[in-house]
Amino acid sequence: MFERKTTGVFLPLWLIFLAAQACTGSDHAGENDDTINLAEIPVPPPDGPKLASINKSTPILERPSPTAPVIGTMRAGETVARAKEPISKTQCPGGWYPIHPRGFVCAGPDATTNLAHPTLQVMKTLPAREAPLPYRYFSTTKATSLFEWDRSKPNAVREVGKLRRRSRVAVVGSWSAQTPQGANTNLAMLPDGRYVAADHLEESSTPTFKGTVLDDKTKLPIAFVVKQGIRSWTAEAKSATRGDPIEPQTMVPLTGRFRTLAGVQFWATPTDTYVRHPDVTVVRRRDTFPDFVKPDQKWIDVSVITGTFVLYEGKKPVYATLCSVGMDRLGNPETGPTTQMGTFEITAKHLSTSEAGSKPFAEDHEVFDAPWVHLMSSGQMIHGAIWHSRFGVEHGPGNVQLSPADAAYLFAWTSPVLPEGWHSVLTPADASDSKVIVHIRK
Repeated sequence: MFERKTTGVFLPLWLIFLAAQACTGSDHAGENDDTINLAEIPVPPPDGPKLASINKSTPILERPSPTAPVIGTMRAGETVARAKEPISKTQCPGGWYPIHPRGFVCAGPDATTNLAHPTLQVMKTLPAREAPLPYRYFSTTKATSLFEWDRSKPNAVREVGKLRRRSRVAVVGSWSAQTPQGANTNLAMLPDGRYVAADHLEESSTPTFKGTVLDDKTKLPIAFVVKQGIRSWTAEAKSATRGDPIEPQTMVPLTGRFRTLAGVQFWATPTDTYVRHPDVTVVRRRDTFPDFVKPDQKWIDVSVITGTFVLYEGKKPVYATLCSVGMDRLGNPETGPTTQMGTFEITAKHLSTSEAGSKPFAEDHEVFDAPWVHLMSSGQMIHGAIWHSRFGVEHGPGNVQLSPADAAYLFAWTSPVLPEGWHSVLTPADASDSKVIVHIRK
C-alpha cells in the first residue's frame, strides 16, 4: 500500500526538527523591530525567491518580532515567496523575511531559504487545494500505536499514543523503522511527522454528496432526500399515487406550491410530480432576515432542526446543502453533544487541523487533519467529515460537519482568502466589513 523508502533518503521529520533546533540562538544585531516602518516595506512578488517551512507549524507574524501577533501558519514542506534579503535579524539569527502577500517569517528552526533542506525532500506530498480533499485519508483497521522518531536512536520510533479502531489520518509518505518491539516496520507518515503502522490502515472512501449552487435556474425552495425508500407522487383532486423512487441525498427543485391530502403536505416540483413533506428536508425561501444582514454581507444560515446550511450574500442565497450538527440538537452545548446556537464570526481558516477546538471531531475515534476547517468565535468549528455520509442528520459531538466537497466549496467562498503556501490564516481584527458571519438557529 505504501512505497517503502530507504532511511538514507527518507529521513524522519523528528530527526530533521532536532537538527534544526540545534541551530537556534540569539542574535540581536540589526534594527530593532520598533524602528522599522512596515508601510515602507514592499510586498515580495509572487514569483520571487522562496522560503519554506521545515517544522510542524511555522508561525507567520504581523511584524518581524517573536512577540508579534500570529496571522497565519505554514506546515513542513509548504513554500511562500519572500524578499531577497531579510529586513532584520533581531531575535532571529537567520533573519526576518517579508513574505507574499503579507507578514514575516523567521528563518531558523521553523523555516529556511535553503530549498535543498532534507525536510523538503521528505515533505513532497503537499495539500491539494483544488480537490475535494487536501490529502489521502486512511482509516485504522484496529486499535494501533501512534509513533514519533526515537531521538536516542537513528532508525527507530517510540510510541506516543494510541489510536482507536476507525480513526482517520491523512498520509503524506512512509518510512521503514524499528518499533519498540524490535520489528522493522513499514510506517505511514502523517503531515505532522508522526507515524502509524502501514498494515493497520486502509484507504477511506470519500463521501460524494454535494449541495447545489443557487442561481436564476435553481432557486429556493428546494428539498433534499435524507431517507431510504422515498418516492415521488402524482396527486389527484383527493388522492395521491406513489411514483418513482428517489435516491437519498438527491436535491429536488420545488415550485413553492403545495397541496394537503389526508392531512399530509405535498410539495409540487417543476415536473408536475410531488414529494411528501415528511419525506424530505425543505430549504425554504426567507422572508425575514437577521438584523446584521446588509448588502454584500457574506453569512451562513445553519438550522440545527432541519440540518440545512445556506450561504448568503446579503439577502441573496447562493448555495444550499445539508450539514450534520450535534447529536442532541436542542441540548446543553456545555454538557453534551450539542451545537451552540447564536451568531458568530469566522475567526480562522485551516486547510486541515488535528486541533478540534471546543468540541472533538468525533466521539468514537480520533481524527488527524480534518479538512477545510473554519474556526468560529464560539470555539466551534465547521469542517469536512470523511467518516460518515449522513449529512442532514444529527451525527457528532457538536461541530458543524459538511461533506468534503461542500467544505471545500465553503473554504473557497469565505474570507479571508488563504494565501498560496499558507496552511492557515486568521481573520484580521480590523476586517469588520469582510468578516463572514455564521447564524446558527433552530
